[in-house]
Amino acid sequence: ISAFATVGLTSGLTEDLPPEGLYVLAALMFAGRVGIITFAASLTVRQRSRVRYRYPEGRPMIG
Repeated sequence: ISAFATVGLTSGLTEDLPPEGLYVLAALMFAGRVGIITFAASLTVRQRSRVRYRYPEGRPMIG
């Protein structure tokens, strides 16, 4: 819970964790830092149009 909330509370237990536990702890810290909503939004795939801009229509008046 501390890793997920990114508050940094520890009781010195991280030194004794196996490598798998450290990976889980790192993943929880990353998820807590990024945020659940942001993480879930990054997993959704949406198709966007390739054209991100449009030229204005109209004829400019010169003179």
